[in-house]
Amino acid sequence: MPDLNQKSTYEFNLPESQIATKPREPRDAARLLCVTHDKTEHKIFRDIVDMLRPGDTLVVNDVAVQKARFFVRRATGGIVEVLLTDDVTALSRRHECLYKGSHVQPDEILTAVGDDSVRVRLSRDSADRASLCHVEFLGDEPVLEILERIGQLPLPPYIIKRRKTLGDPLYDASDSEQYQTVYAKTGSAVAAPTAGLHFTDALIEKIRAKGISFKRLRLDVGTGTFRPVQTERLDQHVMHTEHYVISEDLAQTIRETKARGGRVIAVGTTVVRSLEDQFQRFGEVRSGGYDTNIFIKPGYHFGIVDALITNFHLPGSTLIVLVAAFAGYETTMAAYKTAVEAGYLFYSYGDAMFLEKQAD
Repeated sequence: MPDLNQKSTYEFNLPESQIATKPREPRDAARLLCVTHDKTEHKIFRDIVDMLRPGDTLVVNDVAVQKARFFVRRATGGIVEVLLTDDVTALSRRHECLYKGSHVQPDEILTAVGDDSVRVRLSRDSADRASLCHVEFLGDEPVLEILERIGQLPLPPYIIKRRKTLGDPLYDASDSEQYQTVYAKTGSAVAAPTAGLHFTDALIEKIRAKGISFKRLRLDVGTGTFRPVQTERLDQHVMHTEHYVISEDLAQTIRETKARGGRVIAVGTTVVRSLEDQFQRFGEVRSGGYDTNIFIKPGYHFGIVDALITNFHLPGSTLIVLVAAFAGYETTMAAYKTAVEAGYLFYSYGDAMFLEKQAD
């Protein structure tokens, strides 16, 4: 058995042609690799109904991805890309951000590309280029209205990079709908909970009709989700912190599901982190709002989640480490090898997996 505390243990080779730049259409036509204790099957995502049982509870993250990325122009003509990293729904004109592009002077005022009526001031907390940056929206127009007009959903870097390689437009009008789950509702995320992108309203109704509870929580996905592991030893990696909210309805449903022997099935790693953070805190799920920096690695004992629906993740990422902890290292890496060989599409707009928790 390889050293499961090493980042390199979770690396794999993926042809660039298998990095999805667009989702399959319709949403539930994505491929689904089903890995259970006794077999591996190739299905279509809408077949997920067959993997669920009456009495199960399916938990999704209904956070909404905000139009948090926009472009501004310096007086010199240089273009700067800005990504807001805090809650853009907050009633504030000053927000934390990241930016890249043309060098910006301290407290410089810039205008939005395509809309000169929008003016912003960029500033840093210190002269250190690595320090926290803030953007202040000048004028009186509500920030959410400005972002609705000039903003874009912040697609993951690997999608942008792949589109650039192919010579495709880096952003498409369809992204504003496709990079959002059909049940997105609240919160402020800079990335979609991508396992949920495969659900359609009709599929959700079919799931409910089978006697399966369809429940929601909210975890505000932050920029840390894109941050690579920069240490070879996983126990030296500092995990990013994200905020999540659990309703009393969800907490009660999970308690009842567990009591009757049903399964709790997480749609995406954000749901896993939220529910298992609860298990670490309380040994059960309770309602409320919490911050978590939980890093789930092999050796972790899962107390809430019984099965997982997830997309295929980046090599050496904290997310593939979480999946290996859940399904078992050898099972996970064998499944990834199968998916590569079978031509599955990877990452945010890619295909999906259904995984059972490894036996204790």
